[in-house]
Amino acid sequence: MTTLHVIDDDERSRKLASDVLAAAGFEVLQSGTAAAARDQLRAHGADLVLLDIQLPDEDGFKVIAWIREQPALKEVPVIALTASVMPAHRGRIEESGFNGFIAKPLSSVREFVQKVRGHLGRP
Repeated sequence: MTTLHVIDDDERSRKLASDVLAAAGFEVLQSGTAAAARDQLRAHGADLVLLDIQLPDEDGFKVIAWIREQPALKEVPVIALTASVMPAHRGRIEESGFNGFIAKPLSSVREFVQKVRGHLGRP
């Protein structure tokens, strides 16, 4: 089964994304902080990570830098899951090694699942 990891400090956003992805047939792990995400990723890995940019203990840019340094994780697609879609943030997201971004709040459940599947190379 494909394992996804949703990292978001907003419990409602994290639960919505996780519930939608679980209903689409994915195994979903969740973390609300960068520290918890690191622990989960070390223990379980992931096939794709959805990462909020604004976490309470560390920003998502530091988290993706850490992910890209880990031999077992460096090739895992990481998608920014963020409410910050201003052009400056988009540029920084692209430059930081993210494979793409999905804007919050989610406007379409179907489109969200399609984007995730697309980053996994699945229809």
